[in-house]
Amino acid sequence: MENLIKKLRSRHISVTPQRLAVLSALEGRRDHPTADQIFQEVRQKLPAISFNTVYKTLEVLCRNGLVMKVNPLHEVARYDIQTHNHAHLICRLCYRIYDLERQAAPIELSPEETPPGFKIERQSVIFWGICPHCQSTTHLEQ
Repeated sequence: MENLIKKLRSRHISVTPQRLAVLSALEGRRDHPTADQIFQEVRQKLPAISFNTVYKTLEVLCRNGLVMKVNPLHEVARYDIQTHNHAHLICRLCYRIYDLERQAAPIELSPEETPPGFKIERQSVIFWGICPHCQSTTHLEQ
């Protein structure tokens, strides 16, 4: 818990029981949970917490770089406590997200390719495909 408190304080974020509970629910997870999944877990420890509080807490953590939002198309946002540079593999059938622990080479953009004054903060690399589970349970057209 002390480590989570240090993370919040290092980003000048007020330490609250709700923020600690949300961070704790994400700590060590690799399954990229939805806000609702995090809410269900946090509610076991803090029964009075609202979904809105969990969602706003996740947004604060994302804005401050402690959590990354992975938002696959046609699916709700998912959250990743792993904020280091890594790519994601997303199954186009079940939307399961896998971390790919390989840093992609940064793509350099020329000033002509971006709107004037646009400041790029980070890149996201996503590979779409079909996970082993869906391959084994779904008949796919060749």
